[in-house]
Amino acid sequence: MKQQLQIFTVSVLILFCVGYKINAQSVEFASITIKQLPQSVDEFLDLRDQLAQSPNGGAACFLVALIVYAKNNHLGTKLLTITVDREFLVQGNSYNGFQPRSTDLNFINDLLKQKPYFFHAYISASQSDRESASLSGEITFDFVRNPPTAYKEGNEIHRVLVRCNADAKPRMIKLRKDYKDFWKVYDWSSILADFPSKNN
Repeated sequence: MKQQLQIFTVSVLILFCVGYKINAQSVEFASITIKQLPQSVDEFLDLRDQLAQSPNGGAACFLVALIVYAKNNHLGTKLLTITVDREFLVQGNSYNGFQPRSTDLNFINDLLKQKPYFFHAYISASQSDRESASLSGEITFDFVRNPPTAYKEGNEIHRVLVRCNADAKPRMIKLRKDYKDFWKVYDWSSILADFPSKNN
């Protein structure tokens, strides 16, 4: 376990984006870097324990789960179950007696049939081309630092904005805390919204 914790050490960096604007205001990004994708539920739980005590960290865990799901449906379904709010789970045999709703998984599956590397678009553009199958080593997600108040929704629901290198604007994820004080994803519809193919 000690070795796993060393593998999944997380570094949080503040990055500045020149010329990127939301509502005509310059935007700064806070980045979360993960040393490598988890290969098991236990490794993912280590990662979750480190990250999901903040909204950005909970969102990063969800994005990791989506990327893993695209490579390994069986493991990815378990990771999605861990990161999604209880309201959007149903009884099943994926993880601790629960699993994501079939409608949500079917939507993701249909999306991945058309664009297998769709979720690579949320990895920092300097690290990975979104059409590359290879994802070894570190991956970084860029979140808007101090988003405008319009993107906040009280104490229960928290909105974060993640940069999408295939879209002109960052995309929103809504989260709320569970009974263990981990931030779970409550609304991810923006993350699944399609974007033009690279050649379009």
